[in-house]
Order: sequence, then structure tokens, then C-alpha cells
Amino acid sequence: MKPLYTRLSIGMLSGMLLFAPVTAEATANSDFNARVAPSTTLLEMKDKKLVPLQKTNATKEYRIVRPSGWYYLAMSGGKRIYVKKSQAEVVPARSLTKSRIQSATNRPLIHTYMKETDAHIPYEYDRLTTEEAKMYADQALAGNWYIPAEPKQLSVPNIDTFNWHKDVPAVDNNSFPFQIHYMTVLNQLTQAYNDSGNLAYLQYGERLVKSWTKAHPAYNYKRLKWGYNDQGTALRVFHLLNFWDVYKQTSLNKDSAFTELILKTLYEHGEILASADFYKKEHNHGIFQDMALTAIAQTFPEFDKSKTWQSLASSRLQAQLAFSISPEGVHLEHSPYYHVYVYHTLSRFIEWADANAFVLPSRSGYIEKMPDQLTYMLKPNRTLPIFGDTTGYLKAMNIIPNTENYPELSYAVSGGTEGTVPQLLTKQLGDQYSFMREYWSRPPESFSGATQVMMTAGYHSTAHKHADDLSIDLYGLARDFIVETGRFGYSKDPRRQEVLKVEAHNTVHRYGEGLDLSESMVGKSRIVSVEDKGDTSIAIGESALIGKGTTHRRTLVYDKAKTLVVYDKITSESPDMFVQRFHLGDGLKPYAGSTDAQNVTFRDDKRRTIQLMQLETDEESYMSIQPSHLSVRNFEWKPREQVVSIEYGDDVRYLTLIRIDRTSTSIVDASLAEQPEQYVVTYTLSNGTTNTINVPK
Repeated sequence: MKPLYTRLSIGMLSGMLLFAPVTAEATANSDFNARVAPSTTLLEMKDKKLVPLQKTNATKEYRIVRPSGWYYLAMSGGKRIYVKKSQAEVVPARSLTKSRIQSATNRPLIHTYMKETDAHIPYEYDRLTTEEAKMYADQALAGNWYIPAEPKQLSVPNIDTFNWHKDVPAVDNNSFPFQIHYMTVLNQLTQAYNDSGNLAYLQYGERLVKSWTKAHPAYNYKRLKWGYNDQGTALRVFHLLNFWDVYKQTSLNKDSAFTELILKTLYEHGEILASADFYKKEHNHGIFQDMALTAIAQTFPEFDKSKTWQSLASSRLQAQLAFSISPEGVHLEHSPYYHVYVYHTLSRFIEWADANAFVLPSRSGYIEKMPDQLTYMLKPNRTLPIFGDTTGYLKAMNIIPNTENYPELSYAVSGGTEGTVPQLLTKQLGDQYSFMREYWSRPPESFSGATQVMMTAGYHSTAHKHADDLSIDLYGLARDFIVETGRFGYSKDPRRQEVLKVEAHNTVHRYGEGLDLSESMVGKSRIVSVEDKGDTSIAIGESALIGKGTTHRRTLVYDKAKTLVVYDKITSESPDMFVQRFHLGDGLKPYAGSTDAQNVTFRDDKRRTIQLMQLETDEESYMSIQPSHLSVRNFEWKPREQVVSIEYGDDVRYLTLIRIDRTSTSIVDASLAEQPEQYVVTYTLSNGTTNTINVPK
């Protein structure tokens, strides 16, 4: 029979519940109605036989007492009637509470009802190729789970006896248990079934769901760290929904108890996601929680709490977007990687909601601007600067969905082979990044050889925040010269804590102390301005995070000829020792100059050099070369060098002249003249060329 019923919206369902007249049917045992078309024969029991009672003259609904063989026993005006199952559609008479989901009377009716509901277009958090999905799913059937995070493999000889609390090995990588418990394997199985139609994948998925839910009762969620991780719980919702949407329409869907388990599990996930003490406010994890709660509410408008959950998720998501994305379209969690990650998530979620005709909160235009801002975060080697929790992996054209729709981003991520040349050489990206580039296209010079200088600032929350305010990234001649330490990887390894500290960054701090990242300092760090002056580019940032009433103002002036001035002005209420650090790229070794002269040069094996000179010094100034480490990729830890300068005072000023080169040309003389509004830096190269850079005070 073609279903008469289409899914009720939350508003329609609640309206029906609020205004339906109270009759004797309300005392019936089940919470479902049998909906029948006009001219359907209703039957009654007489002398232990079913005989025709009447035919309906319109579409009617009758409260079901219970199933009875090939019929539904129902109530009509206080009279018991029978309706053939083949001629009736089961629809909710009342919204589904958790107790109603678990009602023995409702169980077969819920099962029937769910089999007739339409599937949705899935939101796939982990999109796999056909080959990947089948390969990983086949491994799972053989008892060898593939987990994307290291160590990548989990042995599960028998999922029915697998001990989730003892058989997951302890490893020094938080992403490993995180991915196991958000059911990445269930996602692999679902996608493999979608591509192949092999029911064995769904059969294993059913066993996986039963095993996990048995070991992770929702009432114990506060004690199960990885089972109910704040983000993992949200991601698991999508994997459960996608699995259920395909499973319920197959021949495997025969067990009403499993239907009850799925609905109960998703209902409980909704309750957990809605709870205030579980919610991750002002964090991208909270955005995922909002998305998951929206998905439950929109997928199951029959749940009694769905309307409330939808309203809550909408208001929370609105607040999250206002907090985490600037009007310019910059994600404000201090990390270019999370700018990509969050845009990828939000754009696909919007597509998912539109495809399913689901309702989302009003969408800010800020999201639409994010790809344009990403253009100016990419370095000429097609990586992101490793500010905050960012890794230096090469980016491809799939960096975000539909990259081809953004011509300037396409140009940046393709290395100049696709798209349109960006128009700007300098740009301020909200209050969080400054961008200065030598060129986008200047044949015969290579795309990857361009010089790019970036600075990071901004303190909005603790989300992915390092003590890196006013830190810089200097790239040129197809290599990193001054580069951040990276994120190392999410683990308990002491190196993870090292990369967060101010000593790991290219900035200034008080000797022996970190930056002040207390809640009261939120908002006290920013990029002030970025300007293209023609021959030079200038970026200015300010931060009070150095603490104790002290202000750090950093000015970068790049002359577009391989020479940069970094002017640091530290204004303190009392004298102290202040440390300036520049961490060098991998493979740069001391080559010339001396720390006594405060003029040092480093060179790599391709004869590319970086020269650093301190121009304004006094008797208290001190320069040294110290060991450091670099983590461009996860869990990488390479030795490298850093140049450290220390100065004492309450009005400390560093004017650092930095030149990169590959022609054996160096700065042989430099002078500094102070004027009322600026410093004038004059430098002479070994080839006899003299240049001047004006540095605003």
C-alpha cells in the first residue's frame, strides 16, 4: 500500500497533540493510530468471528490497542474494531517519550512505523571513496578495525565479546580512542553497504551498535571519558543516523527490540547533548553538538523533546557562529587549520540540511566569506602557517568543498595553475592575522619562491590557543625561514605541552614567564592594521597578554626585496627582562656572524640564508643561539635553532633587521636614524646596493 502519511513537522505534530479532542481513545493501550483511506472496511468481533462493521467515508485514524495477527485492534468511539494491517498506516497518536519508546505495547508499532519512514540524504563526517569504504569494512569483518589515527589498527576478534573498557589499548594519541568511540567503523560499514549492497556490512554494524550501547549506558555518561567525549558523542549521532536510515529499509530489519534500542540510544544522545553541563560553549566542539542535536530533532519530530531541542540547538548555534566567526569571515580559534575544518563542516552541514529540507537557524553571511579569507592564509608552498593547532601538510584542491567556485582560492591552492590571480598583496584577516606577500605571479620567478610574512594575534577563548600572540611566519625562496613550532599532536606527551608555551613561539615574553591567558585577558590582543605602501608593506599588532600591565606592540615592515624589519616596543610599568625569540626553519645552520656582534647568519644545504641583526641595543642587550624543535607534521619532533635576544628595561625596543637570500649577498652595513614619527633604517648589501626602510613608531 502506498503510504498516506508523510513525516510530520515538529510544528504540525505539536499542533495535533495540543488540539486533538480528548476521547475514550485516549485511554487505549498504545500511542499509535491506524490511518486508513476512504472505503476501508472496518471489522468487529461477533461470536468469535470478524465481520464487516462499516466502510469509512474519508481518511480516518483510530487508536490502536495492539496488533492482533493480520489486524490491528483499535478503538472507535469507545467500540473495539479491527483493521487489516495491509490497509492501515501506523502513525503516532502522541509524541514519543523515552518511556513510550520502551513500552512493550508500542514496540511492534514503532518498528512498523519506522520501516515506513523515508531515509534522509546523509551527512557524512568522514567521506570515503568506494575503494576505501570496502577495504576498511572488509577488514572490520575480519576482526581488524582500521582507525584513521595512529596506531591505526584495533584488533576485534569478536565484536560480541569485545570489552570496550579493557580491549582498547592505551596509546599516546587521544585521537585513537576518540575515533573508535565515535564509531568511525560503523561509518565505514554503512558507506561500504551503500556502494555494494552487501548486507554483511550492516549485520556487523548491528552487532557493533549492540556491543557499544551495552557497554556505555547513557546514565553513566559523566564517567565514560571517551564513550561520551563532547565532540565524539556528536559525531557518533551522525554515524548512527546514517546507519539506521539504510538498515531500516533492508530485509535485516526484523527485530523490534533493535528498533527500540536505536531510538532509545538516539533519544538519550539528544538528552545528553541538550544538557548544559555537557555543552561545549564557545568552541567548535559545541558547533558539532548543535549540529547533532539539530539532526536528531529534525530526523525524529515524533520525539516529545524535538521541538525544544531544535530551538535550543538553533539559539546555541547562532551564538557559536557569532562568537567564533568574525564579520570578515575569519574563524576565531587561533588556528588556520580550524578555519578550514569548521568551514568544511558548516558548508556541508548547510548542504545536508537543504537537501533534506531541514530547518536551520538564520545563516550569517560570515560563513560565505571564509573561503576568500583562506586564500590569504595559504603559503606559496601550498601549506598553512602552523599558527596554533595547525599542521604543515600540503593542501590540495579539495581543501574545502567546491574550491573551484572560489577562483582566487583555487589559484592559491593550485600553485597558480588554476583560478584567478588574487588582487591583494597585503590583507588584514579580522583581528587575528596579518598577511604580506611579495608577489602572486612574477614570471620567470616561481610561484613557490615568493616571500610571504604573516603575523598572528587575537585571544577569544582557550580553544586551540597557544601563547603565540604577535608571533610571525617568514617564508621565501621556497622554504620556511622563521616558523612556529606546530601542534605536535593531541596527546599526553610532554612535547604537546612544550608547543603551547610562549618559549615555542616567535614573539616577545617576560623572562621566565608565559603569557597571561586568564579569562580577564580575552580581547586584549589584536592585529591593528595592515597596509600596502607601494614599495613596502606594513603590519601592526598589539597585545597586553605579556602581563602585569605591559603592552607589546609589534610592527613589521617588508620592503618587497627580501628584507624585513621587526620592531618590538614593550612598555612596562616597571623594569624587567624581556625575551625575543625567532625559531628557524628545518636545516638552517649557523654560517656567519656572531652573537656578540648581534648579527648572525644561517644557511641551508641549497645556500639559502637568513641574516638577523639587532639595530638598537644597549649594555643590557644579549643575543644567543639556542636549540629548539619543530613539529610540522603530527608527532614529528625535529631539532633546529632559535635566535634569542634579551633586554632589560621598562621601555624596551627591539629593531631587528632580517634578510633572506640565495645569491651569497649579505648586509654589510646598517644604520638607524630616529625621527619624531618613525625610524629610518638604511642598509647596504655586499653587492653595493643601499636601501632604506621607514618604520613607523
